[in-house]
Amino acid sequence: MDEYTRLIADLGLPAWIGEVRNGRWLADAMGWDAPADWYTCPPALIPLTSNGSGPSYVGIWIRWTAGGRALHFVHAGPEDRFLLKEDALTTEQFAARLAMHAMSAVDDVTDGIRAFAAAAGIADLDALDRHTSNYSDQSDDLVHLPLFDTPRPATACADGLSRKGITPFAGDTPSPEEPGAAWFELSGARRAALADDPAAAPWQRRNAPVEALFADAMARGDHLRAWAILNSTGWKLPAARKAATDLAAAVADPVIAAQLRAWVDFSQKSFDPDREDY
Repeated sequence: MDEYTRLIADLGLPAWIGEVRNGRWLADAMGWDAPADWYTCPPALIPLTSNGSGPSYVGIWIRWTAGGRALHFVHAGPEDRFLLKEDALTTEQFAARLAMHAMSAVDDVTDGIRAFAAAAGIADLDALDRHTSNYSDQSDDLVHLPLFDTPRPATACADGLSRKGITPFAGDTPSPEEPGAAWFELSGARRAALADDPAAAPWQRRNAPVEALFADAMARGDHLRAWAILNSTGWKLPAARKAATDLAAAVADPVIAAQLRAWVDFSQKSFDPDREDY
């Protein structure tokens, strides 16, 4: 079992997600690479599959907070600086999205898609088929499916409020609009708005000195802040690998450490690390 597949299990996610990552489900219909290829990605993204024509990933973005973690099922890629397009907030929503993408891709409900639906616990595949026939598989039509009412993914359009970037958190945990957010967790509009804002978190500003900011957070023992900085733009891969290794050694949570080690291993597939960044 490779490190990302083990991490998916450690996160308590259903086995079918690891099986999607390893190519058991939907690869023929979708034409994606599973496991994902390396195109650069931030450590918070668990890459499940990839498409070289983007290039892009389907994956799980994890935001670690003082109260635990929140999972966001997204697609994203380096061409638009990993602007997150949130597909789902629960495993049930994610399974439905994958099934709808596959049905739309092949314009059919194949035996392979039905087998995936059974493995993923999709209760009413025919309802998803009807939705796909009526609306295709676009995010702004998810409002027609009750499954996506609560919680509602950021890109599920409601009265024109669809956004790219992850859904704000409820309650007292930080939202992507607040200083604790990594740069990649912001919408495109917020990235632009905060770039020259002196009130923004330092790592959200233009040309942020991320290595120095990370070193300061580590010196203070503020590992969650270090995580946010590591998952913001401006890193060269060698420095990011060292930072991820240092944070994995220091952080108390073994699952965060495992995610960082998995990313370091994945990033070493790069052919020219000195010239690549994120």
